Amino acid sequence: MPKHPEVRKPLAVTVCNPYIPPNEYREEMAKALECIGRHLTKSEFEALVLKKLRVEDPAPSEKQYLQAAVELTVCAHYARFFPEGFVYEDKVVPPRDVDCSFKSEGYKFNVEVKCADFTLKEDIDGGGAFIMRAVGRMPGYNEAAAELQETFAKGGNELVKGLHMDNKLKAYLIDAHGKFPDATRQGEYNVLVVGCDDAGDIMQWEGYLTGVQGLFTEQSYAPAEEYSNVDMVVLTNLYHRHKSVEQKDKLSSHWWFGESFSLLYQNPKSTKPQAMAHAFAKTLRYFNDEVAQHRLEGDAPDWIKERLAIQHYVGDVLMVTGQYLFQPGQKRKLPPQGEGTSTED
Repeated sequence: MPKHPEVRKPLAVTVCNPYIPPNEYREEMAKALECIGRHLTKSEFEALVLKKLRVEDPAPSEKQYLQAAVELTVCAHYARFFPEGFVYEDKVVPPRDVDCSFKSEGYKFNVEVKCADFTLKEDIDGGGAFIMRAVGRMPGYNEAAAELQETFAKGGNELVKGLHMDNKLKAYLIDAHGKFPDATRQGEYNVLVVGCDDAGDIMQWEGYLTGVQGLFTEQSYAPAEEYSNVDMVVLTNLYHRHKSVEQKDKLSSHWWFGESFSLLYQNPKSTKPQAMAHAFAKTLRYFNDEVAQHRLEGDAPDWIKERLAIQHYVGDVLMVTGQYLFQPGQKRKLPPQGEGTSTED
């Protein structure tokens, strides 16, 4: 049952957290806290504000803050639109809890939120070298990378392998599996939300699910029974929208899940009725259909065009029409030959 917290005075805080700038971003955070606050006890609310978001901490961990910010954004969305059945930190499989649960169309939805640490990826991307990435676990990838690195080096350039994070996603799936009820509870649907970075990053994470040996394919490199309780994964750019907000002048509504870019992926091993997946899909804005219908020009094979569709849809459709769900990247000029090369954001 939803909690009914006691009547209490507003929590007075002094915001010292440098990741919460004194502008619209901070005002929106207060509104998100207001949405969820009525569902929390006094101690839960104080823990969220002071221990998770570290509002009064002048030197918090950015990684911890971003995880808490993504969690709050997702939870506040469901507290706002589904207040009657909303439960914060619901212990659906005691003693562990999920970040929140809510009810819609007669079903209960359990939601766990994860946010990766992209610091190492950002270091690689900003290192001034060409970057080679693979979608999924491509056979012969390491050998091909080694050959290309040798070729690039002969021309005075550097090629590095992009950070592969499918094991991180596998860990998220396995952890969420342990928090979610199993398939015997047919009236409950289990959703893992993953906060991702830019459009290219979401393309990579999609590949971890649906690419070669992807975790949601028949050829998954990991045993599917280890995460079979997860019925759906939502990839969303909430990390991108909360990271370095003062440098992202095109973005707004950072704290509203419905303003983010999200894609839904059903676990093919889920035994839940399709009606439950459809009911959950109605609870947020997502772009699967738009991306699937987006057609790329050129002579590349269809499978390559499908993999690039996310990035091209964001750049060629959303940004061209002024829909800035992502901050536009800044292209860097390539230096003269022999002086090294750099990547394009």
